[in-house]
Amino acid sequence: MKIQTEQFGELELEDNRLLTFERGIPGFEEETTFVLLPADPAGDSPFFFLQSTEHAAISFFMADPFVFLPNYEVKLDDTLTGQLKLEDPSDAIVLVTVTPNKQIVEATANLKAPVIINNKQQLGKQIVLNNANYQVKHPLFQQAAKQV
Repeated sequence: MKIQTEQFGELELEDNRLLTFERGIPGFEEETTFVLLPADPAGDSPFFFLQSTEHAAISFFMADPFVFLPNYEVKLDDTLTGQLKLEDPSDAIVLVTVTPNKQIVEATANLKAPVIINNKQQLGKQIVLNNANYQVKHPLFQQAAKQV
């Protein structure tokens, strides 16, 4: 399958790379098929793009939150694990949406609403966590510096 992206131009993808979000992503409910693209093709970066397969302009800048916040916790209830067909916790990929702001060192992450992907079943869903410690605009790098 060929898709157009703003970051990488035209890409040829295998069908097994496609991720289905049955109800889309809040605000983009009509977008149900995405692909996860590493920001660094060499794979040496915790950053990704969650790219719509239908619209080149719809792409979300994502990060592995555990690289920056090792104590970040996402608890999945039985309903969600059933919706995502998760049989083994190791099949889950957890990502957070990043807003780079003017400079990447000022980036914020949405810790309140992570994206969960079942890597085996190629299913994804954005959820909202009921944790008052997690913010929608959490300073990504400032928090990482404090934990070092």
